[in-house]
Amino acid sequence: MLSKTTSRAALASASALIATGALAVPAIAQASPIGPRQFFNGEVFGISSSTNANVIAVACAGPEATGHPAPGQYVAVRQIFPPTNATPGYTGLFGTEIDANLTWSQGTITVVTRIATFTSYDVKLPIPTSITVPCAGPGVMSFSPSPDPDGTGKASNVGVTFESPGV
Repeated sequence: MLSKTTSRAALASASALIATGALAVPAIAQASPIGPRQFFNGEVFGISSSTNANVIAVACAGPEATGHPAPGQYVAVRQIFPPTNATPGYTGLFGTEIDANLTWSQGTITVVTRIATFTSYDVKLPIPTSITVPCAGPGVMSFSPSPDPDGTGKASNVGVTFESPGV
């Protein structure tokens, strides 16, 4: 009889610990809405560096100067409390979304391509494989708050390098 009572008590204790969260697994970042007056970092593959350390792999055929991003690459935005580096983005007084745009130069022409629009933090969105980018060279992924009618918002810029595995 004691063993049945002990088993029931152990089961009840384990259930209570699970219900109160004492045995809970570590929390995974939950997507939270983007709103005004928030600091953030744009990220390419989880890196928010302003240097060109983030390599975007490009599928290029032969001697072509342009190609398409390889699949499986992503961008994201992460809210920060308080700003932890010298150049965070800021949503300004009205920002409720953040636009990610990829910019690079092609000779004397500057090319800007829309990549994604975020309405929540901690969501990974793919870099489209349908866009055309250089096979090699530098670029910038700019994460800009929107709307920003009064100009109080500030972009978070992440340097990237385009690189073809065949180059």
